[in-house]
Amino acid sequence: MITRPYGPKKADHPTVGTECPACHVAFVAGDWTTLVPIGPGADPESQHKARNGWAYNAVEIEAHWTCVTGEVFPDA
Repeated sequence: MITRPYGPKKADHPTVGTECPACHVAFVAGDWTTLVPIGPGADPESQHKARNGWAYNAVEIEAHWTCVTGEVFPDA
């Protein structure tokens, strides 16, 4: 899994107010988040590729960077 940070989140970002699935705290402006791949989803082609160990487009969920990595950004 390759994880990269996204942020800081701006006040007008569409996911501000959405709950982090890891800690159940809503995303707010200034948060750093990341995308966590959870699998191939419902796409038959991606499912086939996943079953065979090939690269595929994964369904991802957004979570706080700290919830996923344990790391805290200096400006957080």
